[in-house]
Amino acid sequence: MTRINCEILDLRAFLVVVELGSFHRTAQALNLSQPALSRRIQKLEAAIGGPLLERTTRHVAPTAMGQELLPLVRRMLEEFDGSLFTFRDPQRRGGIVSMACLPTAAFYFLPEVI
Repeated sequence: MTRINCEILDLRAFLVVVELGSFHRTAQALNLSQPALSRRIQKLEAAIGGPLLERTTRHVAPTAMGQELLPLVRRMLEEFDGSLFTFRDPQRRGGIVSMACLPTAAFYFLPEVI
């Protein structure tokens, strides 16, 4: 089985681009620069093996491959977010959670999530 290597933010970026139909608005919503957002999408497309988005100067829309991937990405992100939010339940406190992330992400984003 071949593994696809991508990050949660790559998947989230793809989903938000499709929902907002704009790289500019997505970059603002995710607090990323447009070049950083473009690199994330390009990296995801390389991992998947094809274009996921059709880009014009005025609009962004998913390709056929992007349309197929969209429900899977939505489901994965809902599962991921839901599994993390179950730890907010006071009944479930006391477990151990191990996470791996980049040092900058740990400094800037992780405290808010925790």
